[in-house]
Amino acid sequence: MKSIVVLALLSVASAFVLPPTLTSLVHSSPLNTAAPLRRAGGLVLSATSFSTVPAGDAFEKIQSEGYQYVDVRTEGEYKGGKVPGSILVPAFQMSDAGMKPDQKAFLAEFQKRFPDLDSKIVVSCASGKRSTAAAGWLCELGYSNVIEVAGGFGGWSSNKDLPTE
Repeated sequence: MKSIVVLALLSVASAFVLPPTLTSLVHSSPLNTAAPLRRAGGLVLSATSFSTVPAGDAFEKIQSEGYQYVDVRTEGEYKGGKVPGSILVPAFQMSDAGMKPDQKAFLAEFQKRFPDLDSKIVVSCASGKRSTAAAGWLCELGYSNVIEVAGGFGGWSSNKDLPTE
């Protein structure tokens, strides 16, 4: 299991000139704090801590510890194949320019479905990039039991021992 823990010394950030997009990300935290930053694919994320685990380990947590599988792909992707019992809460929307983060809508829907910050959540997308962003957003809000599936639904569905529909 790979634990992802992000530490940053933002007190020295004032000594550097940050690009406007990075500055706005640092200061736009829903918790109104300067959250640590980390990069996932081309995205700069604000996150604290979550674990990325192989699909088999995620399945074990679902079976034995009551974790809920949350799929953050688009509705079209979800209709093409999913994990039985999973819940769809899209984190990105397709636009003319490709996938675009929809953090505000994602977090609003997620909080409606999972108001308890101690909810046990397995987050997954198609390959792991969008779920990394979503897991970071959840940790930033204070969710403490978040794990991400390594390789996303692709990693899950390539394991013939794991259920899909």
